[in-house]
Amino acid sequence: MKFSIVTPVYNGQAHIRETIENVLSQEGNFEIEYFIMDGGSTDSTVKIAREYESRDKRVSVISEKDVGMYDAVNKGFLKATGDVYAYINSDDVYEPGAFATVTSIVSKYPDILWLKGISSVMDASSNISRILPCYVYKREWIEKGIYGRNAPFIGQESVFWKAELWKKAGPIDKNLRLAGDYYLWLQFARIASLWSVNINFARFRILETQLTSRFMNEYRKEQLMLSKQRGPINAIVKLFFWLKSKTPGSWDNLFFHAYSFAFASNEQYIEFDNQDLPIKKKAHSFAV
Repeated sequence: MKFSIVTPVYNGQAHIRETIENVLSQEGNFEIEYFIMDGGSTDSTVKIAREYESRDKRVSVISEKDVGMYDAVNKGFLKATGDVYAYINSDDVYEPGAFATVTSIVSKYPDILWLKGISSVMDASSNISRILPCYVYKREWIEKGIYGRNAPFIGQESVFWKAELWKKAGPIDKNLRLAGDYYLWLQFARIASLWSVNINFARFRILETQLTSRFMNEYRKEQLMLSKQRGPINAIVKLFFWLKSKTPGSWDNLFFHAYSFAFASNEQYIEFDNQDLPIKKKAHSFAV
C-alpha cells in the first residue's frame, strides 16, 4: 500500500520541520510519497523543506505561486500515485502509528473509501489541550452540510481516503479560501459513507490567527454558499447540539440516548479488538 500525502504551505517555517519529520516517521507495511506544495514563501520554509528533499527520496518540494491552499492541494494530488490520500497542514501532525492503522483497516475492508480517526487539539508549543470524541457521522447529514455548521466539524487532519474516491469527487474548488475541506466532504458523501475510527489519528494546532472572528466569519460565508441545508431536520439538529453545549458533560449519556431515539442512528464505526484487529461495530449515538 502507498500513501500520497500533501502539505500546502506558505511562510510556515515555525512548524514545517515538525510536520515533515512526523510524516516521514510513520512506520509500517506501506510506502509514502510526500508532496510539499509551497506557494512562494518568503521565509525559510522552502530551505527547510529542501533539506529533507535532498536526503529522502520520498519527499518532493514544489514552490510556485498559486491561488490559495486548495489550488496547492489539487496540484499535489495531480502528482500522486498512491492508494490512499490525505493532506495535512504545515502546523499539524499525525499520531504515531496512524498510517499503520489506516493500512490495516482498508486492507481488511476494501469497501471503505474514506475514514476518520480521533483528533486532538494542541497549542503553539505542541502541548495537547483537548482530545475530541470519536464522532459518528451520518452520510446524509454530511451531504446536506450539517456537520461543521449545526453539528461537529469533520476535522480534515484526521481524514484519509482512497485514490479512487478522489478521482470521482475531486478536485477541490480552488477558488475557496477556507472551506475547501467542507466542500470535499460534501462531494465524498454523495459517493460513500464516512467511517469513524475509535483511534487517535492526528493533532491540529490552534494558533492566535485562527481564532479571529474575521476568519470564522469568512469560513461561515463559504459554508453557507456550499451548503444545501433544507427542511425542519436542520432546525432540530441545531437545537439538539445547542442544548448539549449548554448542559454539563455528565448529561452526555442522556443526550446520546435522545439522539438515538430522535434520529434512529444506526451508523457503523471501526473499533479494534484485543488482538489489534479492526472490526466493524454499530453505533447508537453521535459519539462512541
